[in-house]
Amino acid sequence: MREKANAQTEYLIHLISCVLNEKKPKEPQGIDFRALFEIAKEQEIFNLLNDEIQTMSAVPNEIKELFRNHAMSELNRMIALSAQRNILYSKFSEKKIKFMPLKGLIFKDYYPKESMRQMSDNDILIDEEKRNDAAKIMEELGYKPTDLTQNSDDYFKEPFYTFELHRSLFDEESEFSPKFDNVWENSKKDEKSEYLYHMAKEDVYVYSICHMYKHYIKFCCGIRFLIDNYLFLKKEKEFLKWDYINSELESFSLAEYERQTRELSQKLFEERELNEKEQKLLENYINFGIYGNREGRILQEYSRSKSRASYFIRRLFPRKKDMLFIYPILEKKPYLLPFLLIHRLFKGIFNFKKNADELKSVNRLEKEN
Repeated sequence: MREKANAQTEYLIHLISCVLNEKKPKEPQGIDFRALFEIAKEQEIFNLLNDEIQTMSAVPNEIKELFRNHAMSELNRMIALSAQRNILYSKFSEKKIKFMPLKGLIFKDYYPKESMRQMSDNDILIDEEKRNDAAKIMEELGYKPTDLTQNSDDYFKEPFYTFELHRSLFDEESEFSPKFDNVWENSKKDEKSEYLYHMAKEDVYVYSICHMYKHYIKFCCGIRFLIDNYLFLKKEKEFLKWDYINSELESFSLAEYERQTRELSQKLFEERELNEKEQKLLENYINFGIYGNREGRILQEYSRSKSRASYFIRRLFPRKKDMLFIYPILEKKPYLLPFLLIHRLFKGIFNFKKNADELKSVNRLEKEN
């Protein structure tokens, strides 16, 4: 773990635990509160901590103001986004489009306060056969498409409204693409809305593990994923059909990953001691931001490569799936592959500083291993 973040990280976990379990936190000692705020901002959990931060006499006023201003701005955005979401739900129902809220739209209801669960966008699963009808609705409401590839159509409207309309839960072309063939069949229709569906609780959990894993293996990911699953299981665990969940996790080869993350979150937020392996795993959820970053990608790619030489061979000659992701044109023109590999090589040569930083990171990982 980054040395400068150790004390802040430890106290951050303590604060999260106290908020989630409605306990009074211990008085902080030797904490760099600006560094703590920066971690909370990177992890998109400053709303979760704000109320508690405001009550603490040890926190400098300027840091309280930082938390308060960010939390207020986020709250205003969430209220405005909620109003837009209700309009969209109404339009979907008018056009007889089945839709199902996903991710944060589900987990927000498990937090002590709904406003504590920040969301960078709103994810909604729609009936794929109604994709064109949904696109017309988004256009009528003033949204512009930003990405219509993979498994979702992404839309944006000023100043900050972002919706991802999923046609399926995972992109079939991605490295990790678990099948959720029965997600609509397992879901439950809303009592008040004919076209609003709610994902089965078991699928909520399995999908959350899969979604977390998808981010984790590519770039690492943040601690909010652990918070979501901890709160969900805290309320729902005894009511879930675990035979189904375990069967799905086994079929996706995620049983061990689920166990590791479940035990880690329980130990973290119940403030039990972590073993060395769990401490190392925690670093991967703390050090690279909410959705991971370039450093996280280097760590994960190096972990799969096992050595510096193998790492750079993989970087110079990516797998076909990776090249298709980087250069979508290969889907229609596969004969361009040799030329695009050369393009990557020259692009790397002219990005000297970026590649020098990458080399330093890989050398550090080589020494640590």
